[in-house]
Amino acid sequence: MCDWAVCPGNVAFQTKTPRIQCRRPAPDGGPDSFLAGYSFYAPLTDRSTIGVVADTSTPGVFNSYAWTDGKQTDLQALPPLPNLTGTNTYINWINQWGLAAGYGTRIDSVTSASIDNAVIWTPDGHIFELSTPEGDQSHAVWVNDFGQVSGWIANSTVDPCAFGVGLQSQGAVWEFGSPRPLGTLGGTDSYGEFINNLGQVSGHSETSNTANADTGCPPFDPFIWENGKITDINPGNFGGAEGGTNFLNNQAQAVGFGTLSGEVVSHPFLWSRGKLTDLFTVGNLGGPLNSAYNVNELGHAVGVNSNADGAILAVLWRNAGFTDLLSLNKDGDDCSEPFRINSWDQIVGVSFSCETGVEHAFLWENGEMVDLNKLIPTDSGLELESANWISDEGVIAAQAVLTEGSNSGDSPAVLLIPSGEGDSGVQAESTAAPENATITPKSGDPTTGTPKKSALVKTPDGRLNPIFLRPFAPAVLRSKAQN
Repeated sequence: MCDWAVCPGNVAFQTKTPRIQCRRPAPDGGPDSFLAGYSFYAPLTDRSTIGVVADTSTPGVFNSYAWTDGKQTDLQALPPLPNLTGTNTYINWINQWGLAAGYGTRIDSVTSASIDNAVIWTPDGHIFELSTPEGDQSHAVWVNDFGQVSGWIANSTVDPCAFGVGLQSQGAVWEFGSPRPLGTLGGTDSYGEFINNLGQVSGHSETSNTANADTGCPPFDPFIWENGKITDINPGNFGGAEGGTNFLNNQAQAVGFGTLSGEVVSHPFLWSRGKLTDLFTVGNLGGPLNSAYNVNELGHAVGVNSNADGAILAVLWRNAGFTDLLSLNKDGDDCSEPFRINSWDQIVGVSFSCETGVEHAFLWENGEMVDLNKLIPTDSGLELESANWISDEGVIAAQAVLTEGSNSGDSPAVLLIPSGEGDSGVQAESTAAPENATITPKSGDPTTGTPKKSALVKTPDGRLNPIFLRPFAPAVLRSKAQN
């Protein structure tokens, strides 16, 4: 059933067993809740704990919380300081033990300036501010299962080309709350992103302080930091001025993008244990916009390719092969983006119209892309717009919109939990879905095979393209959460 009974303020109802249980965390005083997380990744553990950021009853103030099986754990705000009041919280990632990383915001009561500080939260929601030089701003981006935290620290020097909050920044790793700078590849700024269980950190860094003629900013390359050493993993990118990582797994494998000279064309890459592969040479759709988004523990990568018609499509690179995942044949969908591939090669993301931006959450497995809306009852009152993470157990974090009642149009975060094959009592659309699209719980060891809204931007021709090729500024993330 769609288990509204776990959601305070909702009326429980019963349906026959569908293919998915959908569980919706309650709003937090305001109309909307969103999948939090860095970039497009929703914080979701293998224990089905999800990180959510929600509106409150105070306009412009939002609250982060962790949600597990109907229990909401609020993540504390920063304690007030003289002239500084703690307000917003934003969770970027949760490790498998429930330790969360992100940032808290204080507002200066004199200047009204917003000041961000990197923090971690314990599983019971208690906040600990990560140490930084006095007056500097910071964000915690990721936390591994050993409690090591990656992110960045910004000083007070204004820098229009900075990766952080418009101020010069350098990547950092925190161990036991103490920061260790990652350094740079030759320029002023760097940005720490993902940290894996090997203690490696991926990110991007300026390679000089000389502006590139095409971008107007210094060039930046992707890096891996390990044991105190920062290494450029794609020097000069693919001849262009921009490159970065989009994910780093626990097998020392990173994926990302690099531009070619002129900054019009980008190629995806897979970096695996010291070797970089241009995935464009493995397979592509012939267009200029290409990036690898995510990689599972088997080294199978997903990302986007553009084709000759300008459409952006989800693609898969695995075992030296290339697969176009296509898009859903629904409401004019001609574009798609994948956000996560788990260790069973189940892929989730968003299928959308590049003309209108209308979105539908999808699951891809066994060669089929399926609209996740076909796997929930029609009377759920939900339209699933994007799926941002899938665990190895098949649990999916998704973003939805309410379609019925007085709250129609509100945006809730939802959790989709496998519930078996379903039966004939499920909505008619579900019975038409391919049987191999049914989400089933996985067991055993996936590495041996034994038995999370898309950010889009209008282009001059009126089409919508993803903007993930360039680093998110925190202001963009904050706007995304509030809007």
